[in-house]
Amino acid sequence: MKKLLFPLVALLLSVNVAFAQDGGIESPWTHGGNVGFNMAQSHFDNWSAGGQDNLNFLGLLKYDINYKKGNHKWDNNIDLQLGYSYFDVDQKPIKTDDRIYLSSLYGYDLKNDKWFLTAAMTFQTQFTNGYNYGVDSTNRISGFMNPGYITLGIGVQWVPSEHFKVNLSPLTGRMTIVNDQKLADAGSFGVKAAEYEDVTEIIGTDTITFKRMTKHGENIRWELGAQLIAEFNYEIFENVTFTSKLIAFYDYLYKSSDLNALGEKYTCPVDFDWDNQLSMKINDWLSCNISARLVYDEDVAPLSSYPGTTFRQFKEVMSLGISYKIP
Repeated sequence: MKKLLFPLVALLLSVNVAFAQDGGIESPWTHGGNVGFNMAQSHFDNWSAGGQDNLNFLGLLKYDINYKKGNHKWDNNIDLQLGYSYFDVDQKPIKTDDRIYLSSLYGYDLKNDKWFLTAAMTFQTQFTNGYNYGVDSTNRISGFMNPGYITLGIGVQWVPSEHFKVNLSPLTGRMTIVNDQKLADAGSFGVKAAEYEDVTEIIGTDTITFKRMTKHGENIRWELGAQLIAEFNYEIFENVTFTSKLIAFYDYLYKSSDLNALGEKYTCPVDFDWDNQLSMKINDWLSCNISARLVYDEDVAPLSSYPGTTFRQFKEVMSLGISYKIP
């Protein structure tokens, strides 16, 4: 326990020192964010209109740690979200939200705090297993580092105002990680699937043909391309803020003969992830958040329970709960 405690205390002290202001000199560090916990509950007893008891939880943490001195800046962001709904406390809960997103960007000022030469890194995955609830709650389709995305890119950032900025990295490497071998063998999230060969055996008077795996699926996929990240943050009214982030990635190694997750030719080889949030602060502790996220990625197969074959993914969450601003 002490081996873990001492490094943690040292880390907290070092962070305090880094952020402190000494002798009236303004620190080059700025930091802040929000932590929230939202809960909703419904109970029905002989309710003629119908309904099902449920209990919903959503926890989130958003925090920025930034450095700016001279021509140098270093922007760091963490975005964590995890939510569940209980329709029967004796059964498995249903996941409603799950995200781990970390980003770090170094920028060198080229012109008047408007143009920066940048080196950027992003990491994205999720906390827990995800299931195709349209089939059953045991059909696992994702999990921690299943997938995990790591990008490293060099480019330029344009900051026309305090509310809007765009980072374009024309040289970006992206690594997709699928640790679970079963998912990797299935070719989930764009990794190369397992290889099989047809085998015929004669058992008595019967001839049986089956497929035998000759090579496991790969756990890592490498891509080299261009990535664009556009961010917008604006306080529409007092205590009402709208934020939007668009991430787009194009793989230079993509070939017209490549096939998507449905074994068809790509109709759009660009991946999009567009996240929007409207935050309304009611008082120092109470807040309401509405989020909408649109994702398009032809390397991710549509759920088998979903009608049609669209690669579009959409999620909307509205929550009301406790929120605290972290200084």
